[in-house]
Amino acid sequence: RMVVQSLKSLYMERLRPTEIDSHFGHFFGAALTASELESRPQVLLVGQYSTGKTSLIRWVTGVDSTFFDIRPQPSTDKFVAVVHGDEEKVINGDAATCLPELPYGGLSKFGSGFLSKFQVLVERADILRQITFLDTPGVLSGDKQRISRGYDFKEVASWLAQRCDLILLLFDAHKLDISDEFKEVIEAMRSEGDKCRCVLNKADEIDGENLVKVYGALMWNLGKILVTPEVARMYIGSFWEKEYKCKDLERLLNQDRKDLIQELRDLPRNVCVRRVNEVVTRARAVRVQMAIADALRSRLPVIDICGRRRRYERWLCDRLPEIFGDVMKDHQFAPGDMPNQQRFRERLLEFKDFRRFPRWDERQMKDLDQLISADIPKLMALIGGVSASCLQERPRVAPPAETGKNGASGFKGAGKGSRDSRGGGFGDACCCLVSLLVIFLVVIAAACATFVAMPALLERGSTGGELMALVGLEGLADTVRVRFGGGAGFAAAGALPTAAAPHATTAASVAVSTGAEL
Repeated sequence: RMVVQSLKSLYMERLRPTEIDSHFGHFFGAALTASELESRPQVLLVGQYSTGKTSLIRWVTGVDSTFFDIRPQPSTDKFVAVVHGDEEKVINGDAATCLPELPYGGLSKFGSGFLSKFQVLVERADILRQITFLDTPGVLSGDKQRISRGYDFKEVASWLAQRCDLILLLFDAHKLDISDEFKEVIEAMRSEGDKCRCVLNKADEIDGENLVKVYGALMWNLGKILVTPEVARMYIGSFWEKEYKCKDLERLLNQDRKDLIQELRDLPRNVCVRRVNEVVTRARAVRVQMAIADALRSRLPVIDICGRRRRYERWLCDRLPEIFGDVMKDHQFAPGDMPNQQRFRERLLEFKDFRRFPRWDERQMKDLDQLISADIPKLMALIGGVSASCLQERPRVAPPAETGKNGASGFKGAGKGSRDSRGGGFGDACCCLVSLLVIFLVVIAAACATFVAMPALLERGSTGGELMALVGLEGLADTVRVRFGGGAGFAAAGALPTAAAPHATTAASVAVSTGAEL
């Protein structure tokens, strides 16, 4: 719920205004509403008459209602949305479009002729708490039946398909012919191909050998319409409560039943990802629409003389391939990002004035890029569930310092005074500073002791070696000589001959000066 609410805020505040400014709804469909973003997952059932659409809904929901009119002849002549509620009732189309809990407010654009054929059936089935089913009238064949509907069936089905999460195309195993209207509906849903699933119903009435032939013929017919290298997933079975008549492939039919039910149950878990995907798709399409609109407007004449502008607009409609190529080159769009040229041209001819198109706005485009590349990925991080790669950059940790043989951190081979190249680091620097500080303090203490003991030593005539041994500098000289390769002053002081006693003051001065240098 938190993800959907955040997504709704991003769409309403940042994407929807740009859609309105660019006339996106005229070319690609109306803007989304809050109820459509917050709605339950919807399943649209489309097929020719008597293919078992209503029977499948009754089998899935377990509701045996008198409002389900199931007969061999065409019986369902209305669009029926089966939703959850506290009590069973029917809500007519005009009232249903006004309910904020239902995502059908946009259907009012199809007029009262369609709304009189639209109903909402409220039932108490548990599965309806998670999923909404949309039953459609049987697709007819022949122009006379299509004209008598009073509304454009293909446009209504296309509008519903854009807002549904799953589309089931039902076929009767005994009637494989696809009518012209059904073919137009499937072609209109081609852009929603990832949502489409095929259902071969009443398959238990055919033996296994003939069922294989029926399946092959149906796939061949669909391949010509969908024009895709791979046809949508096909569920084979008899989706009602009756027992199978032919049990040759009972195991296959039961398995496909389970698979269909499992896919329906997975819809609520994937609804957030699908809503995010829908918003991102619209954002990319809006960016392309802005680029095309700017290209069309920039090619208009500055001054309109004797209707020249309108003629020039029609001329631009005939030059769409050239304009699309320039847009892809200027803005680095892929061919798959561009809309269908034929459909776009039809919509463009209905557009009254190209001067209403907005100019390319860098500020708006940067905001769209920020929405796609930064804001929406933050939402996806909450629902993505993808673990990070072990190769991704992580905070660096300093390697531990290596300890030498004599316990000195960061040094290797203390007897030779060579520094380990792998030690280094902040810890080694601290150790060196502490060592130097200790040596300095010891030297200061030794110098003070030397000045204090100097009179007594001079009276006794002590040598320089005895002087350094007394104050503890002899061992220090060896340590410094080992670590730093020095110590010449100490060696000279320690090697003073006994005959040099009258010059002991000079030896003490050498020791003090050497300590000061350290």
